[in-house]
Amino acid sequence: MPLTARIRVRTYELDSFGHVNNAVYLQYFEEARSEYLLQLGLSFDDFARTQTLFVITEARVRYVSSARYGDELLITGEIESAGPATALFTYKVTRNGTLIAEGETRGAFLSATTGRPIRTPEPFKSAFAPKTS
Repeated sequence: MPLTARIRVRTYELDSFGHVNNAVYLQYFEEARSEYLLQLGLSFDDFARTQTLFVITEARVRYVSSARYGDELLITGEIESAGPATALFTYKVTRNGTLIAEGETRGAFLSATTGRPIRTPEPFKSAFAPKTS
């Protein structure tokens, strides 16, 4: 089951041409990741509890169509892969079934105290593991 988030386009997200500014899609991905964590039974409190940071190291967005004020966007995604210290999230942004954008972000787990890379801590390791039927 894909992870999902819904976002309604707000006026301050528009550029001078009246469509969502390209940089805003990375903010949508951030909001979606936060929602995904909740759907996996996690929250940002789990980062504090495990003294962990999750830092985005790469981001890619492919723009297909424009979104405008008031549009309700559905962001579906998944954790494409999870390595010993990283995770790759993929995203599709649609409006009524029409693809608006797609992309991915890769992040690395760091110690909140040292800022150095660490192995994926529990409970993230279990939540990010592939689910078998």
